[in-house]
Amino acid sequence: MLNAQFFTDTGQHREKNEDAGGIFYNQTQQQLLVLCDGMGGHKAGEVASQFVTYELQKRFEDENLIEIHQAESWLRSNIKDINFHLYNYAQENPDYHGMGTTLVCAIVYDKQVVVANVGDSRAYVINQRQIEQITSDHSFVNHLVVTGQISKEEAFNHPQRNIITKVMGTDKRVSPDLFVKRTNFYDFLLLNTDGLTDYVRDYEIQEELNQDDAIESHCERLMRLAMSHDSKDNVSFILSSIEGDKV
Repeated sequence: MLNAQFFTDTGQHREKNEDAGGIFYNQTQQQLLVLCDGMGGHKAGEVASQFVTYELQKRFEDENLIEIHQAESWLRSNIKDINFHLYNYAQENPDYHGMGTTLVCAIVYDKQVVVANVGDSRAYVINQRQIEQITSDHSFVNHLVVTGQISKEEAFNHPQRNIITKVMGTDKRVSPDLFVKRTNFYDFLLLNTDGLTDYVRDYEIQEELNQDDAIESHCERLMRLAMSHDSKDNVSFILSSIEGDKV
């Protein structure tokens, strides 16, 4: 069983924490990592993020073994269904109209990870030589990067970098992006909300994780790093040590 830690903090500029997530296990002790970032510009972002986290937790904990070839379809079908229920819940409750949340989640296997994402919360794999983003942000500035209109450096400081183009809950139907990544030769899997990576650069995260230390200490220092960069958002992440075949 892989060692994973979930850290979340309201941050220095927000009154409430709209992030949610956790580390969950099914009947055969497979591991699911879930991280959601409720939309702060809409009503009840924390309700949306907690709704999606709880639904994924409940459904996963009821499952037995999910084979690697079943993982993508399991994630896709459940995320679509949860989104449908979240959308209807918001329509039935006037206080919750327009609420939404990002989602990044991962089912972890011995030498592979299956990742799903909606929005701009991210998944990375990291070793001593590189940090590699698995997911692709559903955001306005990432579209500009992908189409060659701006550089990644320009995206980091872009004034419209918080415009998200796809989230859970605001439309009746949503399709997550799915990724299968071999984890051989990597040391860490990181899932995070934009409260970390909108303020801390990828190379800084990698440099921190290159230090030889316990995973709890890595998490504490990543959180301090976000705060030292004066993150204006809630900061949440899940860090998992990968025990893949290193030879």
